Amino acid sequence: MTRRAWAYIIFIYLAGAILILEAFLRFDSAGEDWQLFLLLTVLASLAQLFGGGMIRHQAYQPGLVFFFAGALTLQPAGFVLMVTIAHTVEWGMAIWRRGERLRAPYIQPFNICMHVILGALARTVYLLVNPGNPSYESLSALVGALLAALVYALFNHLIVGQVLVLARDVRWKHSHILSFENMATDYAMLVMGYGLVVLEGRSVWLILPILISLYLVTRALRIPALRQLVNMDAKTGLWNAKFFLNALEVELSRSRRYNRRLTVVMADLDYLRNINNAYGHIGGDAVLVGVAAILKAQFRDYDVVARFGGEEFAILMPETSPQEAFPRVETVRQSVAEAEFVSPATQATIKATMSFGLTGINDDTLSARQLIHCADMAAYQAKVEGRNRTRIFTPEMAELLGIEKLGDIEINGM
Repeated sequence: MTRRAWAYIIFIYLAGAILILEAFLRFDSAGEDWQLFLLLTVLASLAQLFGGGMIRHQAYQPGLVFFFAGALTLQPAGFVLMVTIAHTVEWGMAIWRRGERLRAPYIQPFNICMHVILGALARTVYLLVNPGNPSYESLSALVGALLAALVYALFNHLIVGQVLVLARDVRWKHSHILSFENMATDYAMLVMGYGLVVLEGRSVWLILPILISLYLVTRALRIPALRQLVNMDAKTGLWNAKFFLNALEVELSRSRRYNRRLTVVMADLDYLRNINNAYGHIGGDAVLVGVAAILKAQFRDYDVVARFGGEEFAILMPETSPQEAFPRVETVRQSVAEAEFVSPATQATIKATMSFGLTGINDDTLSARQLIHCADMAAYQAKVEGRNRTRIFTPEMAELLGIEKLGDIEINGM
């Protein structure tokens, strides 16, 4: 990560630590509703463990329902404890399962500090609108809760969005963090948290309808992930060729409409047949999966990285010219050449290289498929020159293949 990203993360840590310290200095343990604290903590922990979904770059956790309820009803120190316990349980489960999620040690402390900040902001807004009124059923309480939920959702997305911008090289407009779809989902769950507070105040059993509704919400949040699976290559976890071509059609239209840059990269794994012959198809699959992981890790979050078929990969890089993309592609090529892939069958170490071809919008008449073919020709040129190279498409490459105009390129078998 960049220094700016670390500086931002440390800033959130410090802001959260100050609020945590202040909360415990003012904590009145006798005045806390420990039964409510226990209920919200258990429900929040379960929600963090078993709920959630992903839409674009935004991860959703139904624990928001209980976090917001805690921000309104618990003392600040009680809220801090609830958030910390719920996230620690989630973190422990992720470590036990050895999954990729939350693998970076800074993520969960960041999440805890972020929610501490969000809870303090939401509570402040609520008390400004509804000062000194213990009832959660009054009109002022309702207005205060709705405004507090809006503040919680907005700053949640702003804080997370800034992390993506600084740490993952994602631009605001590509992250969709502030889109209506993403904001509305969080806001709806936060408002459910207020409803839980109102119902729990009358009878603890009345929270059951909220829990049933929350179950339906978490099921709905899984739909985007299921749709995503349809567009993914099962072996590598990258996008498939159909999704890549559709994304290229959309991005090409946008780039031409607004006169923006665009780069298409085609990449071929060198000598995959030889690798399969020497190490078996299991060894070849290990190389494909390892190469896919390198591509996914080193290209930007808003680039579209796909397995195009066999040993061929495709990358769509919006807002980028081939000359600007070249250094990043070269870094990826070198990373692949330096990597060592292990065959799970024999534990043999396998070395591999890739050849890359790049092209930009060379001609207003070129279709998405013709752009792919231009990049493919550049990758072919890299192979002709000895493989393990990166080449940018030039009109001379088309002339060598007997193509008089780029617009005459035809694509077969796609």
